[in-house]
Amino acid sequence: MELEPEQEDLLDALVEDARSVPRSDREDFVLISKEEAAFIHGPGGNREFPAFQPSDLHVLHNAGLIGVTRYTKSGGLTFYVAPEGFAHYEERKRQAGDPAQQVEKEIAKYLEASPFRAVYPAAYAKWAEAAELLWGSDSERQLTTIGHLTREAVQEFATALIERHQPPGAPPEPIKTVARLRALIEQQRSALGKGQVAALDALVVYWGTVSDLIQRQEHGGKKEGEALRWEDGRRVVFMTAVAMFEIAHAL
Repeated sequence: MELEPEQEDLLDALVEDARSVPRSDREDFVLISKEEAAFIHGPGGNREFPAFQPSDLHVLHNAGLIGVTRYTKSGGLTFYVAPEGFAHYEERKRQAGDPAQQVEKEIAKYLEASPFRAVYPAAYAKWAEAAELLWGSDSERQLTTIGHLTREAVQEFATALIERHQPPGAPPEPIKTVARLRALIEQQRSALGKGQVAALDALVVYWGTVSDLIQRQEHGGKKEGEALRWEDGRRVVFMTAVAMFEIAHAL
């Protein structure tokens, strides 16, 4: 069954809201119909869903993409995203193109995969693999792997920068990405304008924050005592891309 664009957008929002909660804690969606409007309350909390008509949910149900558990006398219903709905979402993301294109809407103008891929192929390959896992149907079971791949991506990126520019004083250990970037900025400081240097200094701080998030992701949030969610995976993939591309462009 061919869906209208608004119905595709609604299904995307439903899938992403469902994935924002660990599967063990996932509850049904609730459609609340009133005379003036209809609202959806999802397991992810007070998410703002795209504009929809209640009939859109019936179309998704007839297409086998959502399952209905209960109808209410007031015209509402409770429902969940069916396995076919997750599979449909995944296939749409795959058809959007390569992993860089799949998250293009998220990182907008920050993403220029082709030139980046040519200069930093190893870093791109690791990041692209993490992005592909993120949009896969099994992404919840791959969250720590996503963390591991993004850690390898930032290390490969920093290593490529060091090999390319040979800044003095840069530590040889791949894990010391922040110190390596600081050494690189010191080397480039006299050749860059004040605005560029200030932006790079800020990006190194941002890079450190991203590294902390990646470490939490790779270790499954055990130190913090918080279970990882799909949104955590989306965040590290997105923020890693922004950090790498912005630093590459600035240099």
